[in-house]
Amino acid sequence: MTIWSKETIRSAKHLILLLLLCISCLTTSNNSQAKDKSYPGKLINVGTHRLHINCVGTGTPSVIIDSGIGGFSLEWFKIQNNLANDVRVCTYDRAGYGWSDLGPRPRTTTRIVKELRTLLSEAKIPGPYLLVGHSFGGYNIRYFASEYPELTAGLVLIDSSHPQQFNTEEFKRIEPKEKTKKYKNSINIRLIRPIIADNYPHQKKRIAYRLMSSMKSISTLMNEMDFMEVSAQQLAGRKDQQPYKFPVIIITRGKRVWANNELGDRREQQWTTLQNDMESISLNSDHFFAYDSGHVVHLDQPNLVSENILLAVNKSRVQMLEKELFKKFDIRQASYSTTPSFTTSATEFKFYDNRQEAFLNLNEPLPQIMFHTKLGHFADDFASFLH
Repeated sequence: MTIWSKETIRSAKHLILLLLLCISCLTTSNNSQAKDKSYPGKLINVGTHRLHINCVGTGTPSVIIDSGIGGFSLEWFKIQNNLANDVRVCTYDRAGYGWSDLGPRPRTTTRIVKELRTLLSEAKIPGPYLLVGHSFGGYNIRYFASEYPELTAGLVLIDSSHPQQFNTEEFKRIEPKEKTKKYKNSINIRLIRPIIADNYPHQKKRIAYRLMSSMKSISTLMNEMDFMEVSAQQLAGRKDQQPYKFPVIIITRGKRVWANNELGDRREQQWTTLQNDMESISLNSDHFFAYDSGHVVHLDQPNLVSENILLAVNKSRVQMLEKELFKKFDIRQASYSTTPSFTTSATEFKFYDNRQEAFLNLNEPLPQIMFHTKLGHFADDFASFLH
């Protein structure tokens, strides 16, 4: 027969009370969401729960933004407004955050990506997608790109976590045996208080604090943190993929975030090394440093982030147009041994208006190409296609 101490019984009572409070908070939160349409965007059923998504603007490719651990859609308010005149921009709340319902556990990258794919399908947001990920969100968008390359137009990684970071001495997680033994039979309750950055959109701070303080948000944050190394392993397991051809833009913070000591120095150096390593995931990558930013670059320098997202959008549009042209006009890249009379550069054609000139100025000259169609009709066909 097991004899329970008074301390154990008291702890158990506290835990039961906490669980009852959690259930009450979650029920109230879900009921208020169903009755009060105070949130922007929509709640979309993805099977086991609903996810919140908010899209503004028009234009392809659609920009889909994924936040870091603990973050959600409201922190991208300024960037959405900056880009709305140029492209469709969608922010969404992962399960458990913002206005989204709690989702199945554990909260790992593979589960999150499957839910995001279902969300985009059910919300009828067609691909391809320009995916933006901050911190842990970088795991998710990179995994999405490896799982659905045909739906991916490009990536923007904002001070993104690296899948190998937990394999380094500076960032590996250690659970001492003494600590494990000491707390083996105890009840461990972590108290987390949300922190709202000073530069968070001012008109959104009050509601952001309320949503980030909810039990569903805090429990989701803890679960994602507990399984973050698992998520890193899931992404690392897909490393055999060839480098992408679509554009990848990496934005790295410039300000120090770790302690000013020897370990902090090594962490800062290792973080930069890992950020530089991500340049290799695409043949078309650019790397920028946000020297006036800490980890939340999109809050510290929203204009810089907006400009680089738009840069990735324009790069992806050039690639999309090239693919359409190659398909429409049955074009294949020519080698230098191709018969000169059938080989030309796109810049050698005379076009009829500024739209064509603007297209050619978007990027470097297109590669030399050979046409199976008659060259005499190409300029007319090309102008018709652009219109």
